[in-house]
Amino acid sequence: NHFSNDLKKNIKLNDTFLIQKSIKIYLLGGIVSAITQKEIDFAKKYNIVFHDFGCVPPTNLVFYESENQKAFDLLNLKFGIKWQKEINENILGFKKWKEKNN
Repeated sequence: NHFSNDLKKNIKLNDTFLIQKSIKIYLLGGIVSAITQKEIDFAKKYNIVFHDFGCVPPTNLVFYESENQKAFDLLNLKFGIKWQKEINENILGFKKWKEKNN
């Protein structure tokens, strides 16, 4: 093992920070909110926050898709893969992320 103890501690602290950080997932809604009871239950179970853009999508959609993919990585770190069966597959970036990670 070629990592120093200090580096190991820093990695562990960063991982702990990332896992404890509130996970936010961005949704593209429409006239009707994309946040249904299913999302509310998911958010409570996995301690995340959904942000619905409503019917006006952000101009930098690629950025928010990237942020969602980071959130999916954090969910995997924190909960394994079980959450993947419970999330709405139409969430921004989820299908691309799943193709890359499974």
